[in-house]
Amino acid sequence: MSLSNYRLLRFLSRLAAFGKKPNSLPLPDPSDPASFKVLLHRPQVELDTQGLKNFYAGKRILVTGAGGSIGSEICKQVLTLGAAHVSLIDHSELALYEIDRAIRETFPKNGAGDRARPFLCSVRRKERIAALVAAQKPDVIFHAAALKHVPMVEMNPSESVLTNVLGTQYVIDAAKAAGVQQLVLISSDKAVAPSSLMGATKRLAEHLIRTQISDTHQACVVRFGNVLGSTGSVVPLFKSQIERGGPITLTDREVERYFMTIFEAVQLVLTAAMNNARTPEHKSGLYILEMGKPVKIYDLATRMIRLYGLRPDKDIKISFTGLREGEKITEALVDDNEIRELVLPGIFEVVNQAHVEPIAEEVMQTLYNLAQEGHDDPAKTMVFNLVKSLRE
Repeated sequence: MSLSNYRLLRFLSRLAAFGKKPNSLPLPDPSDPASFKVLLHRPQVELDTQGLKNFYAGKRILVTGAGGSIGSEICKQVLTLGAAHVSLIDHSELALYEIDRAIRETFPKNGAGDRARPFLCSVRRKERIAALVAAQKPDVIFHAAALKHVPMVEMNPSESVLTNVLGTQYVIDAAKAAGVQQLVLISSDKAVAPSSLMGATKRLAEHLIRTQISDTHQACVVRFGNVLGSTGSVVPLFKSQIERGGPITLTDREVERYFMTIFEAVQLVLTAAMNNARTPEHKSGLYILEMGKPVKIYDLATRMIRLYGLRPDKDIKISFTGLREGEKITEALVDDNEIRELVLPGIFEVVNQAHVEPIAEEVMQTLYNLAQEGHDDPAKTMVFNLVKSLRE
């Protein structure tokens, strides 16, 4: 018997017996993001669903990055909560097609599919974004569009500035011009003391959102860690590597990250927007979720291997490649000058103890000019210098 056939037979026999073990767990179902909770080392956070229904029912919603993991789940959840209409914006034709199709297949009977409309558009198109927001008249905008993969962003600095920073500015301008009640930015724990350009551009986006609030609308930032099962995350990668027979590749044995499910991430986003809107005197806020302790990626890898009924370093090898540029051993959810305060069960608001002034418009325009002209190194240096000034 060949080694590959032996492994297949061993896998099938173990999988057949797996469900009979009292302490065993099912494999995550790729079609059900919430099923990835079996990989968490803590209970999944459940929030106030009835309160969310009361808030989102009848509202018009616009989602940028609607074809992404978080954006698509936001679209589905607000439709489930009774949103009157959802505008789906994405620059990827395929991603937009997939979420539009998924919505129509998920809600075939209650007409939710007719309450959603896809728009093919990049957030980097100022006039187009402004026209869409003005025409769609959303009550709430969820800004999820971003370049988020750390190594890819490191290799394309100018593009990350144009999407993550300038694109955010365009969304802010469009929201203010149309009088949108609530603007919500999806951020990342990598924005805390950022060592990667992705984190640094997200930190600048946070700053723009929170310092450009007018008297007629509100905004908030939602910051969270790695999302289990999202596109480009380690779980789909490990799954593919395991099914190929290994090896699983890790950067470092000690690397650890905060993890949450897509369901949790979106519940947090929706609840943060609701909480911010219920405090009219509160123009902007930054929210994080109680995510327990960070999980070592090595432990996650071995856990996944065992969920397949296989043995780490026996049936599936684990190899280490070294940290890539911009990566840390561990991440944090709050910076040195920030403190967190519990506002709802499982949800904290982050308060910056330092007074931060808005960055001058002409300074930001210099950054945008560098990026638009493709001056990668100067643009990258300027991003980190600006972020450093925000933390001093």
